[in-house]
Amino acid sequence: MDEQQRPLLTLCKSRIIDTVPEGLCEKSLALLETLSSLCSFHSAADLAGFLFSEMFDSLVGNDEPWIVFELGIYRDHNKTIELIAVAGNITLADSQSSGTFDDDVVQGKTVDEMENIIMQWHDNVFENGARFQ
Repeated sequence: MDEQQRPLLTLCKSRIIDTVPEGLCEKSLALLETLSSLCSFHSAADLAGFLFSEMFDSLVGNDEPWIVFELGIYRDHNKTIELIAVAGNITLADSQSSGTFDDDVVQGKTVDEMENIIMQWHDNVFENGARFQ
């Protein structure tokens, strides 16, 4: 597979941190099952669009977080960041302390903002070889 066809990012369910909301529709349950496996995205724009899609919001759209996802770099699965989503707000928590974000946490509220945040993290940890603790 050449570099143009290789995915850039991955996303999968990391862990459940609270009670799974009652009444998830069949589509949301199917999406949760899909995200239990490693899903790949060819660009930060694709991933950001998915994170702010109606389908993803239906899955996570509570006021309180109940699930944590792991966002990773396709070409280096050791480089990951935690993603927590609630009602149109995506939080990235850098548990590996790469130094990309102040206090290792950043939030995005729009597709464009999230695309920029994801690429900033990707470029810092993959392209620039950021430090890891």
